[in-house]
Amino acid sequence: MKYYNITGNWKRIKLFLSDKELNDTLVSDFNKYTFGLWRSEFKHGMKPFNFESCDWHCERKGRRPAYWDYVKHAACHWVVNFNLKLAMLVSPKREWRIVTSQDHSTVWDGKDTLFDMNFLALGVPADEAFEIANKNKKQLPIGQKLKVHFAQPKK
Repeated sequence: MKYYNITGNWKRIKLFLSDKELNDTLVSDFNKYTFGLWRSEFKHGMKPFNFESCDWHCERKGRRPAYWDYVKHAACHWVVNFNLKLAMLVSPKREWRIVTSQDHSTVWDGKDTLFDMNFLALGVPADEAFEIANKNKKQLPIGQKLKVHFAQPKK
């Protein structure tokens, strides 16, 4: 298993970041995360990284990759539909689908590639990311979005 080369294909990916449906998906889903946890509204133009509350990125050396703007630790379920739509725009001939468990949600092409900005940025090997997401074998049909609920504050 491998990750889609997000950094190597960033120029192509950037072309799609202004897509209305893509951004509507991000705002709708990620608002359920921010509003559910903090009663803070996520609006168009905001990035998930602006809500980062974990220091996973602090020890990284070198230039910060642009795709990290779309990464938020522990919020994979609330960015997976965004990743799915973006993968479908960037590489439309692949059969992208969501693989999900309680512990992780990722986007898989049905073969050997994941489109998963979160676990890529966090340094989780692709095999492990797939294993965690696929542990209960829940794979949505090709192109189908995951139903996203409001995040619940930890007790």
